[in-house]
Amino acid sequence: MTRDELIREVQAKRGSWPAVVFVYALILGTMVLTGMAITG
Repeated sequence: MTRDELIREVQAKRGSWPAVVFVYALILGTMVLTGMAITG
């Protein structure tokens, strides 16, 4: 799933907060893990 697809999902489910929070946590977690992998 690409970032654009994720954004489309969020926009489709804008009313449901848990989905939005989950997607943002997923993106943040991926960014942190990638950053750790690059610096490590």
